[in-house]
Amino acid sequence: MNFNIFNSIILAGVIQGFIFALVVLFNKKYRARSTYFLVAWIVSYSFNNLQWYLLDCGAVGYLEFYDYVFIQWGLVMPPLIILYCHSLIHPERKISIGEKVLFLPFLVGFISGSTYKLLRAIEFKNAALGEFFQLLIPTGELLAILFSIGAIFYMLIKVHKHQKKIKFSSEQVIPQLNWFKTTLFLLLLATLIWAYSEYTYGDEDDVSYFYPLWILVAFLIYWLGHIGIYKYGINEQRKKIRKTVHDRYSITEVLPQKNEHITAMEKYLKVERNFLNPTISLDTIANELNLSSGHLSKVINTELGISFKDYLNNLRIDEAKLYLKDPEFYDYTLAAIGLEAGFNSKSAFNASFKKITGLTPSQYRQQ
Repeated sequence: MNFNIFNSIILAGVIQGFIFALVVLFNKKYRARSTYFLVAWIVSYSFNNLQWYLLDCGAVGYLEFYDYVFIQWGLVMPPLIILYCHSLIHPERKISIGEKVLFLPFLVGFISGSTYKLLRAIEFKNAALGEFFQLLIPTGELLAILFSIGAIFYMLIKVHKHQKKIKFSSEQVIPQLNWFKTTLFLLLLATLIWAYSEYTYGDEDDVSYFYPLWILVAFLIYWLGHIGIYKYGINEQRKKIRKTVHDRYSITEVLPQKNEHITAMEKYLKVERNFLNPTISLDTIANELNLSSGHLSKVINTELGISFKDYLNNLRIDEAKLYLKDPEFYDYTLAAIGLEAGFNSKSAFNASFKKITGLTPSQYRQQ
């Protein structure tokens, strides 16, 4: 048996993937279509790494591996990734027939592989049939690599277009997808390493040149399990905050100001709650009010004695204080509260909160 630090890391990733799947499937708060696709994605990675771990550690021999163990999990990963991506962008959209067809290569490969394993088990011998099934393995690997690269680029384009066209709404929580784009680039790196390893000549009994790929996949299992669920939890908390705040805290009017532009700006930001938009800018508001950004900035400084950035952050901090003082949100993450108050990241929320109040959000919550 061959045990080393590398295949131990691979095994740890496999175990973690299966544990994560069990935790999510038996926890009611994670019951959503996106998390089920995420679980299926992680489990496919785990099974794929497990089979290669069994070969590398010597639990099965090279011939036995391909005759009885090997399954081309690489063919099921691209459609699962695509479905997960679509479920993040359009949670309510039904699975299309085209998306179901994406699983056809895996089903064909699985049925063909199972047929080959059955024939080997009953010791059926036919040279032509054996050569045909042996040819399916490299063909399936090549198809899986090309399929994965195509799916990754398709999703990068899909997410980019979605982020460009989506508009802020005070009624709807817009999930952050930058972490998913990072995941796609990691997947692209893994696929390129896979392609290089697959077509690099080496001893067929020594698969150690696949270690970089399998270790990266083990990291992806950890990344997807923790970041994916963490982001899902934040999104769900933001939805609950948004619903509660809409009923409880919404401002319905603003006091008239000496300057009509300030009154119009406060109506746009406060009443319509556009200060919650993390992409709002001085230029956006100036265009809305048919003013130049330079003139509006001067008016804000003159009438309010504060810069636009500080004025906007004060509105967001006041909003965050309401959430932090509300017992209903006591167990909510600071990331969810910061994002829902209009900041684009937890770090920006913490920095602004400390600058304005002299306390961190967690210190303020405790007091």
